[in-house]
Amino acid sequence: MELDDIKDIWNDKPADVVGSDKISAMLNRQSHNPIAKMKRNLRMELLIVIFSFGVVAAYYFIAFKSEYSIIGWGYVLLLVLFCYYFFRKNKLLSQMECSSCKVKSNLELQLRTLERYVKFYLISGTAIIPILFIFLGIVLYYKKPKLIDETILYPSATNPVWKFLLAWFFLLTISTTIMWVLNRSYVNKLYGRHIDDLKQLLLQMDEQ
Repeated sequence: MELDDIKDIWNDKPADVVGSDKISAMLNRQSHNPIAKMKRNLRMELLIVIFSFGVVAAYYFIAFKSEYSIIGWGYVLLLVLFCYYFFRKNKLLSQMECSSCKVKSNLELQLRTLERYVKFYLISGTAIIPILFIFLGIVLYYKKPKLIDETILYPSATNPVWKFLLAWFFLLTISTTIMWVLNRSYVNKLYGRHIDDLKQLLLQMDEQ
C-alpha cells in the first residue's frame, strides 16, 4: 500500500467518499494489506485451534475408558467459543475491505471495534490458563481422590488449608504471568502491529 498515492486520492475527493473504490483497491493489495494479513493470520489460528482442541477433546473422550470425558466436553465448549469469536472477527475484517463503503468513517469505527476484539482475545487467551488449572484440579479431586491425598495442591490431614491456598496462588500467578507475556507478544505479532499500521494511515490522512 502506497501512502503517498492514498493521500493524493484523499485530497482529490470529499471527506466522506474519499475515493472509496480506489482506496479500497489499495487496501486489498495482497502484498502490503494489513487487513488481508490479519485475515490470513485468523484463518491460520482457526485451523490450529480446531486441530489442537479437537485432538485433546478426542483423547479425553477415548482414553481412560471415557472417565474424563467431562474434560473433553470442556475443550469442545472452548472450541465452539473460539470458532464464534473467529467468525465475528473475520466478518469485521471483511467489512473493513468493503469497496462500496465510506472508507475513512467506516474504517475508524471498525478499527476501534477490532481493537476491542483483540483486547478481549488477549485477556481471554490469558485467563484460559488459570481457568483450565482450576477446572482440571476440581475434576481430579472428585475423580481420583486417593491419588491426590498427599498433594500440596489439595487440602488434607497433612496439608492445612493455608498451604493449599498458597500453593494454588503461586501456581496460578506464575502460569498466568508467563501466559500474559507470551500471549501479548503473540497477539501483537498477528494483529497489533497491523492495527497500528492502519491507525498510522488514518492519522497521516487527517494531517492533510
